[in-house]
Amino acid sequence: MNLLSQNLSRERIRDPEVELAQRVRALRRARRDARTRAARVRRALLAPTPAGDPYGSPPARRTAKPVR
Repeated sequence: MNLLSQNLSRERIRDPEVELAQRVRALRRARRDARTRAARVRRALLAPTPAGDPYGSPPARRTAKPVR
């Protein structure tokens, strides 16, 4: 008869090669996700913008100071 604690201790012992493979997969996935995110941001930043914001305020006028 196996005790519950004995079963848990067996599950904790992992093969180092399996753990390394899982870490490598996780790092590759993270790198791929970061590249995808960067590409999306780059596309959004380089995307053409509309002609102008119809509700935006016009730029402030600059007036020339009188020359003395």
